[in-house]
Amino acid sequence: MPADLAIVDVAIRTLDPAMPTAEAIAVKDGVIVALGTTAEVREACDASTRVLSGRGWHVTPGLVDGHQHLLMGAQIGRGINFDRVATLDRVRELLREERRRVGPGAWVRGYAFEYAALGGLEYHHSLIDDAAGDGPMLIHSLDVHTGFANAEALRIAGITGSREFADGAFIVIGDDGLPTGELREMAAIQSVWSHEPAPSAEDRMSWVVDAIRAQNAVGITGVHNMDGGRETLEALEALEAQGLLGMRVRQHNWVDPADDEDALADIVSRRDLHGRRWTANSLKFMLDGVIDTGTAWLEEPDTHGAGTDPMWPDVERYRRTIKRFHDAGFYITTHAIGDRAVREVLDAYAAVGSNGRHRIEHIEAPPPETQRRFATERVHASMQPVHMRWLNPDMSDPWSERLGIHRCRHAMPSGDIWAMGANVVLGSDWPVAPYDPRFGFFAAQMRRAHDVDDPRPVGESRALTGLQTLEGYTVNAARVDGGEGGVLRVGAPADLVAWGDDIASVSPDDVIDLPVHLTVVDGEIVHQSA
Repeated sequence: MPADLAIVDVAIRTLDPAMPTAEAIAVKDGVIVALGTTAEVREACDASTRVLSGRGWHVTPGLVDGHQHLLMGAQIGRGINFDRVATLDRVRELLREERRRVGPGAWVRGYAFEYAALGGLEYHHSLIDDAAGDGPMLIHSLDVHTGFANAEALRIAGITGSREFADGAFIVIGDDGLPTGELREMAAIQSVWSHEPAPSAEDRMSWVVDAIRAQNAVGITGVHNMDGGRETLEALEALEAQGLLGMRVRQHNWVDPADDEDALADIVSRRDLHGRRWTANSLKFMLDGVIDTGTAWLEEPDTHGAGTDPMWPDVERYRRTIKRFHDAGFYITTHAIGDRAVREVLDAYAAVGSNGRHRIEHIEAPPPETQRRFATERVHASMQPVHMRWLNPDMSDPWSERLGIHRCRHAMPSGDIWAMGANVVLGSDWPVAPYDPRFGFFAAQMRRAHDVDDPRPVGESRALTGLQTLEGYTVNAARVDGGEGGVLRVGAPADLVAWGDDIASVSPDDVIDLPVHLTVVDGEIVHQSA
């Protein structure tokens, strides 16, 4: 049978050691059927084949964002984008503009709020109540681990004091015994967020489709989605049925410390659900929070005396739940940022025998002895070099100040863990950081963000090379489930990207604006530049 699509006259980096390069590729029914010279590939074509001549194009396997919150990001991303907003004055300006836009009484929403914008102040709703105007407001921090509410949002939610949450989340209370409006961790954020008017199903689906198409346009062909449950699977199923799921999604069903036996049994029942482009046999746990607010679990307290508790109050129950799902055949990942959390997760995986199935997310500052365990115990390290966008080389940022100088030298050690022999998967954690993988390519190689003035690298850890970064977004992402993706070879899934230059060797200074000419998922063209 002739190929559906062929791309010829291009430079292909396959990431397959058996055939590292080629100049043409053909696909049929979502699978690569020919790869080699242009003449060889044309033999797999006939008059019905769509043939694209891409002189000057550089083709790689499609990129997989190894950590993302697709549906949540699509919803949160409808509000004010506070990314790179550095002062409270500018925050207030944006809030006033948004209040004028939405009108009195409506909810003002925002995301990517940077802790540094507080200028060292503790958040209190009085800082922004006037700017937020006549109506409720809820802003998500850059890491989505903290919410900032105004007085009206607290009133609507009926929050007048502290509350107990099963996962270690809490509402910050001021010296006057009243809530400040700062909500640490998701259960606390939900205590206000749940009072916002729910968007329609049509709006939610439309937002997700927009997010998928925008990510296709920067070379993303798949994501590892790190939250949600049955409702997320229903959304993926509906998107695929309508032909709108323009990427592959490896869904990690959320496991909450508050889940009872019925909830855990329901998760087990979903393991084998799947579509052509999505799977549900992976799980996400969260053992700690984040360093900036003192909710990361550390071996020693942070400089504010915090960081001594996990997000799972009963750690032994966490271990038992890990074993239960391991025995049920799930692939497991756990959010662990603090050095104590990372060690505890490694211990839990070692107790059940990870056998290359399980992974840890973030891993922001573990000491070398902990880093070595990833390779020796065959635990995948899922990391986000793009998160260095909030760190300063002089350690004057909130993350570094809170962690302490003695631990900052181990900051974001993706290159070190790689050099020790572990499988390192790369991603963005969108909407925490921008999903554009070109930002990730720059940060991984330069150990800083592309849009900062200080050219010095952050910390003392190794940088990744361009080729390693490409592998982190492709073949390494596929290795977490033993899949066949991440390479271009005959018989492999037809997921690929055509760039304006070789993304693995182009200068980091040029990668940010590297053109994306074509993105193909499952043999379907999901993006083509004009």
